[in-house]
Amino acid sequence: MSFGGKPEAIDIKQIKPVQIPDSLLPDRDFLLKQDEERVKAGNPERMGIVIPADFTTENSGEWFVANGRRIWRLRINLPGAVGVGLYFKNFKLLNDSRIFVYSSDKQHAIGAFTERNNHSSGLFATEVVKGDNIFIEYSVPVSSTSSGDFVISGLLFVYRPMPFPGQKATSEFKTGPCQVNTICSEGDNWRDEIKSVVKILIKSGSASYWCTGSLINNTASDFAPYLLTADHCARNGSGTYASPEDVMQWIFYFRYESSECESVVIPPSKTLTGAVKVASSSPLLNNGSDFYLVLLKDDVPPSFEPYYAGWDKSGALSNSGVGIHHPSGDVKKISTFTTPLVNDQWGSNPGTHFRVVWSATTHGHGTTEGGSSGSPIFNEAGRIIGQLTGGESGCYSLTGPDFYGKIAYSWNSNGSADSVKLQPWLDPIGLGVNALNGAFNDKQAIARFKADTTIVAVGQSLSFTDLSSGNPVSWSWHFEGGEPEFSSAADPGKINYNRIGRYNVSLRVSNEFGNDSISREDYIYVVPRVFPNPATVEFYVMTGNNNEENCKIEVYDATGRLVYSKNLKQTAGGFAKIDCTHWKSGFYGVDVKCSSFGYSAKLFVAKP
Repeated sequence: MSFGGKPEAIDIKQIKPVQIPDSLLPDRDFLLKQDEERVKAGNPERMGIVIPADFTTENSGEWFVANGRRIWRLRINLPGAVGVGLYFKNFKLLNDSRIFVYSSDKQHAIGAFTERNNHSSGLFATEVVKGDNIFIEYSVPVSSTSSGDFVISGLLFVYRPMPFPGQKATSEFKTGPCQVNTICSEGDNWRDEIKSVVKILIKSGSASYWCTGSLINNTASDFAPYLLTADHCARNGSGTYASPEDVMQWIFYFRYESSECESVVIPPSKTLTGAVKVASSSPLLNNGSDFYLVLLKDDVPPSFEPYYAGWDKSGALSNSGVGIHHPSGDVKKISTFTTPLVNDQWGSNPGTHFRVVWSATTHGHGTTEGGSSGSPIFNEAGRIIGQLTGGESGCYSLTGPDFYGKIAYSWNSNGSADSVKLQPWLDPIGLGVNALNGAFNDKQAIARFKADTTIVAVGQSLSFTDLSSGNPVSWSWHFEGGEPEFSSAADPGKINYNRIGRYNVSLRVSNEFGNDSISREDYIYVVPRVFPNPATVEFYVMTGNNNEENCKIEVYDATGRLVYSKNLKQTAGGFAKIDCTHWKSGFYGVDVKCSSFGYSAKLFVAKP
């Protein structure tokens, strides 16, 4: 998850890129040819190759000071790449350190990544940043002695065309013309279910793929972030599976949907990184129901609007329903069936799969493509009954069948161990029900706050009020530039600001049903007691220190003549505006006397 903000050094001089040796750069034509054989063998279609790396703040890049921060930047050039992703190890950021990644044209930036992205595994990964030339920027406070708390251990070289936020799909990157965006009317009866479906950037060894998965509910109603996808998505071309370290670096894209029906607009990314595998049909390979269940390492933020889809394990043959998926990593699509499903199989074991044939609809004839693997199929009641293994459908084969591994088979028919069944995870309290409805997590804590004022004079303090809902039981405040800088109290008390500038404020809250974070960029503006200085038309004088403060303001010119005097009552954190339109150029003395404090300041009035 990114926590927002702007890179401090994005507008600072360019630096020489690190050039990866030609021997490590992949041959795109060779990879595409190799992919044809891999897909024929039942493997997901690759979108990128991971190049080993070993970049740290000590062995590469450059350090400098800017905007009150110590900043390290590294520029990486991968000629021929469509985009570049990063894989980290030993990722242990300290408080108030942050990482941004951005393209050399400055049009695509992600971050900030902070200590909140730390995990006990030390593993982390970022989504793909467009182009073959990217910057990594790491910054810490000037007072910090840290030289870096991570290793960039891999570079994802993306060689297949893919869209990036804010772009419209080009002729080079387009899924089949028959596909239907979920924003179209075909999705009107499935708005909740659509929000459960997630695009996944899979890492398995040195290869990366697009697949699809779905958040899925469980009988404990604890909104544990279980996500269902296909077993073959975790299998690479060499016949081995994604390691636990690989799965901890999978990236999950939420709400990746176009806002237009007839065209494709790529939305800003909402991503989470990392998961743990809990169960799969792996031991049976192609003879099982091809399911893979993971638990995300983080709760899904409420701002992602996650829907935990319901499921049906009865095995009943639904008469109608939909498949929701991300073909080729594209925005979310919807495919509709209006003829009953048929019992079928993928390997040698009967009854493992449903067979479906898709129907024409108002805006197309949705099918599936590479990248749709693992996506859910929903019955007429809006419950998941299986996940996609593969098939023959496509815009070139509208009536070709597709095959979905059954929830009914995955429940307990792939083997006896908990690690090969869905039942222990989706029915942890043993209700024994055949079906469960989907739900939104309305019990989760949602972070919200406000400040007394967002403009404060240097050296003054202000208070923050927690407005979070969901009865949080823990709070984690970060007041950039404030003293104290951190607090774990619901009421953090007075926060003092002693440095002029604009500062972020963030809050993370949690309860037993999850956690949420909010970060407001440049929320607090710390100004001099008298500003702007010099002034031309008007200026402001800080007056309030306590609520209902009685103050008197007097301004004298350089000869000691009183040019302005006013008594007023001001609230805490307040400023009085004074018109100086008709004053002469020169220095003035400002005296402020309030009930609880007073000060004097010099002001220069400059006339054109």
